[in-house]
Amino acid sequence: MRTYLSCIQCIVRQSLEATELAGSPASEAEQVMRMVLKRLSETPYDKTPAHMVMEAHRIVRTVTGNNDPYRILKERYNRRALNLFVKMQEMVNASPDPFETAARLAIAGNIIDFGHANTSSDISITSIVDATPKSPLSIDHVRHLEQEVVSARRILYLTDNAGEIVFDRLFIEQIKGRREKVVVAVKGKAVINDATMDDAKQAGLYDIVRIIDTGCDAPGIILDQCSKSFQNEFDAADLIIAKGQGNYETLSSSPCNIYFLLKVKCPAIAVDLGLAIGDIIVKGNRV
Repeated sequence: MRTYLSCIQCIVRQSLEATELAGSPASEAEQVMRMVLKRLSETPYDKTPAHMVMEAHRIVRTVTGNNDPYRILKERYNRRALNLFVKMQEMVNASPDPFETAARLAIAGNIIDFGHANTSSDISITSIVDATPKSPLSIDHVRHLEQEVVSARRILYLTDNAGEIVFDRLFIEQIKGRREKVVVAVKGKAVINDATMDDAKQAGLYDIVRIIDTGCDAPGIILDQCSKSFQNEFDAADLIIAKGQGNYETLSSSPCNIYFLLKVKCPAIAVDLGLAIGDIIVKGNRV
């Protein structure tokens, strides 16, 4: 997916918010904004938005000296999601279709996205959980995905955000129950509020599945930026489940067998998919 003009204002906002979260003085914020704007002006628009976001947040971390400006926000939403975990688990267990219910909950968690939302926002995940069973899927390839999970030899699950990764755990448990060869990937370094190894530990994923990291700080999968070990895992998977907009941005043109699970939260993704903001999807790129 290419970068749209609407992506630029979003990246600028993110950069300023990240600088503020880092507790930087006005002089550093000004330096960040000048450097980010220069980098954005030089980056071709045929690059994905995730490329530009990666570059912008590298500038923020370098100038501020803060390697994870969103750390407190991530921990807050991990705790909030964990407080709902038993309720969500009961929803899955009581459902006549646990696989689809767990998939819907995983998508519901995709709203915890401070690449899209302002960092001052208070995201009500309780109301999102309650609405999940009634939300229609604008692209519904759930049954295709379930069949693929059964037949796949190796499954790679690409996570997106902290907090959301707790919702993912419910779906990963459903997948693992059908196929043991599941590997879950988190980001190799902090970027926005994307999940890292620390978030996987807080979510309890270490107890149920093998966790790897991408070796990269892109909010998505830019393969030439990822570690060789991650590239090997990516190539070995015959089924990839990719959560969130960043993974869609970077992998939507991939020839691999990928299912995208996400909530459409911005105009660029809506245009690219031909959908509306607020739509939720389970989309296989080969279906």
